[in-house]
Amino acid sequence: MSRRRPSALPAGLARGRRWVARLREDGGPRRALPLRVRAEARGEEDEDREEEDAMRGHLVQRHKGSWSLVVDVGREVDPATGLSKRKQKWVTFHGTKKEAENALSKMVQDVYRGEFVEPSRRTLGEWLAEWVDKAIKPPARTPRAYETYRSVISRHLTPALGGLPLQGLKAADLKRYYDEKGQGARPLDPSTLEQHHTILHSALQAAVLEGLVQRNVAKLVVGKPHAPRDRADARQHCWAADEARAFLAAAKAAGPQAAAFYALALDTGMRRNELAGLQWKDLDLVNARVTIERQLATGGSAPTFGPVKGKVARTIEISLETVALLRQHRGHQAELRLRNGEHYRDRGLVFAKEWGEVQQQRRDHLGDPLAVNNIGQREFGRLTKTAGVRRIKFHGLRHTCATLLLQAGVPAHVVQRRLGHKKIEITLNVYAHALPAQQQDAAARLAAMLH
Repeated sequence: MSRRRPSALPAGLARGRRWVARLREDGGPRRALPLRVRAEARGEEDEDREEEDAMRGHLVQRHKGSWSLVVDVGREVDPATGLSKRKQKWVTFHGTKKEAENALSKMVQDVYRGEFVEPSRRTLGEWLAEWVDKAIKPPARTPRAYETYRSVISRHLTPALGGLPLQGLKAADLKRYYDEKGQGARPLDPSTLEQHHTILHSALQAAVLEGLVQRNVAKLVVGKPHAPRDRADARQHCWAADEARAFLAAAKAAGPQAAAFYALALDTGMRRNELAGLQWKDLDLVNARVTIERQLATGGSAPTFGPVKGKVARTIEISLETVALLRQHRGHQAELRLRNGEHYRDRGLVFAKEWGEVQQQRRDHLGDPLAVNNIGQREFGRLTKTAGVRRIKFHGLRHTCATLLLQAGVPAHVVQRRLGHKKIEITLNVYAHALPAQQQDAAARLAAMLH
């Protein structure tokens, strides 16, 4: 019986192996494979060997206690000669030979897994300054977010942590920072510290993606700061009706602008930056309505404005008492503008800087936007003390508005619309403490009809 022989050499490794199997089944001699087939059969083995060779490393002693860790990471083409040459990574290491060998072994593993990071003396402060301009500066984020991040970095993070090497940063360093900032004579509240942690976490995660560090140590912090849940915050920073009335009386005594500003804040639940960005064209005093469609992004002599949170404008009704205070304030502002002529920068703002604020900040001008930080820390605190009521955050005026409305029996969806919440679940969750009274009232009404 004649033996079958292939008419042509198989092209691939799999076909070559099948050819050998058929040849042996036919009882043919166990002859050596042709050169091309043998080369293809060794292909997979050669690739493994090349990859292993590419990841080899060795030590070079510079002087006593100093070593160069050298790892081959493949080959590259020299653009000048066009020839292939070895590509290596060199890292200086100080220590014993045994320690250097251990470090070399880890370096080889890191290179093999694609986790090797070039050693760098870059500090955390240098990276934060670079990152905030690359990742947060407009148009990447809003001007307000950029100013907030820059302020936190320059005032807090850089002075405390900026000198630490980025690649040497540990979770314990961050935990120590949070503990120190949360204590002392002027401790930061948990919500502020949570903001600092968020900034550090984002910056370090960006460093991981840039190949500057192997891992984000902010993820490893045990007991990282957390702001209190909105529900607890709303209960704590909320006035009863008699406290709100006492505060409004103090605001009315402080002047037309303060009276209108705080009355509108309690009436509408507007956020601080929404009040600072409100313009007269947004008010319909005839029909007692206000349209909230912008907020102050950055203040000063060159202010910028942006859309409200959620980017959805809302139009809501206001009380006639608030309308009366706004009319009085508009007349007072018009007189101030006429008396000061070109010294008044008319930006159409409902609430703008008057002489008191300008004297405190000499770079500012009449008509510039209110400094939102001063509203919450200086004027608001002073009026709270004058009124003799509990000290709450400025955002507590918003909580007070929502709580009093719900306690008065106003439907939750109406309160949601007034506050500008995207979903009614937010309103129900944050102000759940105001709902039991409604449940009791509902039970009483139903009982009256049934019994």
